[in-house]
Amino acid sequence: MRCDASDSETVADVLRDTGAAGVSIEPVLLISDAADFSYEELTDRPWTVRATFAQVLAPAERRALRRRFDAVGLSQRLPRLQYREVEPVDWAEEWKQFYRIQHIGRRLVVRPTWEPYQAKPGEVVLDLEPGAAFGTGEHETTRLCLAALERMIPPGAEVLDIGAGSGILAIAAVKLGSGRVRGVDLDGDTVVVAVENAERNGVGRLVEFRAGTLGERWPWPDEPAVRAADVVLANISSIVLGAMMPLLAAALRPGGVLIASGFLVRDAHEVRAAAEAAGLRVIDESVEAEWGALVASLGG
Repeated sequence: MRCDASDSETVADVLRDTGAAGVSIEPVLLISDAADFSYEELTDRPWTVRATFAQVLAPAERRALRRRFDAVGLSQRLPRLQYREVEPVDWAEEWKQFYRIQHIGRRLVVRPTWEPYQAKPGEVVLDLEPGAAFGTGEHETTRLCLAALERMIPPGAEVLDIGAGSGILAIAAVKLGSGRVRGVDLDGDTVVVAVENAERNGVGRLVEFRAGTLGERWPWPDEPAVRAADVVLANISSIVLGAMMPLLAAALRPGGVLIASGFLVRDAHEVRAAAEAAGLRVIDESVEAEWGALVASLGG
């Protein structure tokens, strides 16, 4: 149902009291182009409130619900309430139909754990169950990072993955022949998913994930974050990349490379400028759809 923004919480409360199994409030949002993940809720437009009930409401129950809305003193009388019967859906399984085997670069294959696949000679297969973590290989930024990693990683390189998400990049680094691999993510629940994916791929002992990031939340207190890796991976937003670029550059050893993505093509110049200001030299850039990635090196 549509209602005045100021009435949305009251409408939701009435629905809950009536026995709704779930209620959602959907505001009208204005997405800001000035900063990633920034938005404004517009209260001068009607918001939408939806509710689900286990059983179809009988005509008498619908009339009683309307009377309750009329009695709570809303700023505006609600328009005609809309009802629709829906089939039950197991959303935990439903999303899987959209997640398929992917071929990335020359050798990498991302296989959902429920999909059978016979690897061809030379292919590197990543078995993934993303759960709630970002990094399925479906997003352009993940594919760009994987392709760049395949091209750029030297044998035995020590790798650091910042914002590891599902662990897909760190796991790929191990399977592509790296040495020690570490991944960090600010979300502890995401770290659990990454650990499970590493074990699922048989590399649990070769990659270490911890909650944290570069700077004050560096999770290896006995090992400095400076000159910590030959390859640093950072698939995060352009705003965070710009803010963290000095730390990302400092984490590289001389001759090492940063593989960065998570930014729109329109913001590539800002990320490139931040990398150069941090003492890095951009050696490769790639684009897929509206997303970009770059590879930058630290001079030896």
